[in-house]
Amino acid sequence: MILPRLSNSIFYSLALVFTTFALFFTSCAEISEEETVEYQTINTESNPSVPGFDWSNDPLKVVINDNLLNSKMGRDTLDGIAEDMYQYLHTMNTIDSSDWIIHLSHFPMHRYSDTSKLNKQFAGLSHWKEKGFANRVGNIDIQYASDWIFEEDQMVALIGHDIDFYQDFLPNFEGNPEGMKFMLEDKYGRGNCTYYSYTDIMENGDSLLVRNWHAHAYTNTYVLCNLDSLHFTFLPIGFQKADFGAQMMDSETMLTLLRDHRELFKE
Repeated sequence: MILPRLSNSIFYSLALVFTTFALFFTSCAEISEEETVEYQTINTESNPSVPGFDWSNDPLKVVINDNLLNSKMGRDTLDGIAEDMYQYLHTMNTIDSSDWIIHLSHFPMHRYSDTSKLNKQFAGLSHWKEKGFANRVGNIDIQYASDWIFEEDQMVALIGHDIDFYQDFLPNFEGNPEGMKFMLEDKYGRGNCTYYSYTDIMENGDSLLVRNWHAHAYTNTYVLCNLDSLHFTFLPIGFQKADFGAQMMDSETMLTLLRDHRELFKE
């Protein structure tokens, strides 16, 4: 249970802020030296970025990998983190105004509550979706969870996980998707990013060309929680680069969590 455990212890800039910030500022534990770029034409059914997608059937999965898990927190707590992380990412995937409040509830509003500024980010994401560009997460595979570090008004932990991240480009996108290559490789590592071109079959039988980047890598995410709450919020590696980054947690907390993770995986 949680209480006993706690007691012991550029062109796309508008589209790459805040919600997708949690994905684009990730870092990879292992970087392949071999570059992978593939061009394929395949038939799929109902890509999530295609208009009219049924988000009640979001293919997103957030799972705890019991075979690889190294965890210093209670399983009930980690289960709660996985559930909240699903809500956080699902409501990012949909880019739907009705989901935005839920999405914001999993951002550390107790440390940064400028909703007017955050709402501008939603407007930017919606704009780019209309232009045929969308980001989404397909899978999270949790393999590591630190112990909690307590600060004055919150507790902070670090989880490690594989991520499947996608950038989808529909036919109305007026740009070159291949231009995203270097930014994605910078965040996810060379050899971890693959470019596809495929045909999506819509419900009415029409075909739709979708160009797509897929990144698969290991990364970390910070988990933050009020001391009087079991509602979990999330920040990516690199959050301190944002203008509000210094407000989110003590620098010593951040460095300690990263150091402990690094030392563990050296063994």
